Amino acid sequence: MNRRLEIMESAPVSKALAYLGLPTIVGLSVTGFYQLAVSFFVAQMGTQAMGAISIVYPLVLIMPGIGLLFGNGGAAYIAELLGAGEKEKAETVLASTIFYCILLSVITQLLLPAMPILLVHMGASSGVLPLALEYGQILVISFLFHIPSVCMNNLVRAEGNASLSMISQMTGAVLNVVLTPIFLFGFGWGIRGAAASAAVAQFTAFCILAQYYLRGKSYLKLDFRKVRFQWWILEPVLKIGVPLLCINLFQSISMAAANIAAAPYGDAVVAGLGISNRVIGMTTLAVTGFSRGYQTFISYCYGAGRPDRIRQATKTAYLWGMLGGLAIAVVQIGFSGGIVSAFSNDAEVISVGVQALVAGSLLFFTYGFQSMATVYLLCIRYSKAGFVFSIFRQGLAFLPLLFLFDRLFAVTGILYTQAVADLVTTVLLLLFLGVTKRNTQSPLGLSTMSNQKNT
Repeated sequence: MNRRLEIMESAPVSKALAYLGLPTIVGLSVTGFYQLAVSFFVAQMGTQAMGAISIVYPLVLIMPGIGLLFGNGGAAYIAELLGAGEKEKAETVLASTIFYCILLSVITQLLLPAMPILLVHMGASSGVLPLALEYGQILVISFLFHIPSVCMNNLVRAEGNASLSMISQMTGAVLNVVLTPIFLFGFGWGIRGAAASAAVAQFTAFCILAQYYLRGKSYLKLDFRKVRFQWWILEPVLKIGVPLLCINLFQSISMAAANIAAAPYGDAVVAGLGISNRVIGMTTLAVTGFSRGYQTFISYCYGAGRPDRIRQATKTAYLWGMLGGLAIAVVQIGFSGGIVSAFSNDAEVISVGVQALVAGSLLFFTYGFQSMATVYLLCIRYSKAGFVFSIFRQGLAFLPLLFLFDRLFAVTGILYTQAVADLVTTVLLLLFLGVTKRNTQSPLGLSTMSNQKNT
């Protein structure tokens, strides 16, 4: 057993969570920061350019979600297999999940001829559409290596190498921030330069992760001769991966729906909402990053048959997640004016952006609890419940509330939809976990490892 697996096996729980979670928090936060930095540079081109990247942003989230589908699902299953001492099976899952992502990344190129119609349906006005096309088409091409990169970023964490995931993300982020102003203004490529810099950064991150496997540095060896299209691989991967993909999917759908709802009120409203979504999207990644480290740890413990470590880790994750979310919310509300003003000098855009950022931050601390609880349910095989709650915050709760609040309160209703959706989701999660705890008569509903299967 290598040192990284020993940490998951026997180190103090708080140390193991920090070891797995902190690099992922840093990596995803830096990724979110570079998305904000790109938004800052693009905003210098005007409101329509900002509106263009806001329209395309849901697509940027959902397509790499394919990598999250197999990366998160594969990582959880691989960690569970390693906990059970099944290294050979883990290597088969590794090769298969990476191959699936490569295949699907090729299929995404079919989006290219449909981009004009797709972007119109996502809320692009006639003034925004040409810029959104220039930006979006290059990003779609970059999915060829972005999707496998997202997948491998998660898979390396399955064997405890969270630091490599962080290095690849940070390298790509720094490169993107450096190249964006050069391509955008120095080369005069306009909004295409922003997309091109993102593509170069994503390709670089892909190369960093690929060489780890291809040069034999990993604990698990990548051999594409082991690729299998078999249900014993797909079932556990999809049971965890699909709900986690749906978090990204409905995040994209909710943003697109909010853009569509905001579009009749003008490009300034779409741009202001887009700025807020970018900021909250970045800080959401920090919480999500910790939940992915927590996911790896409890998946390993589940495979090793250690419910005691799962209980302790879950209590710690709830506390850390909510405290982190609270700290983030305080900063976002306290500095909302300065944050939004950094991206636009349009008074109307700033006004909408500040309102949106404050509204979206009010109950943000609950997301720390929601994300840990959902991962917990999925990793201990409460598959149905985990799936429902994965689509609840920005799907089953958000979309009906958006429809209702838009009609009742116009722009203000759109901006406060997420806060109400957070409240509803948190209350229902607490009720469900309470019922689960009573039914199993043990802390956190974890009486045995066997009675969790397929509940």
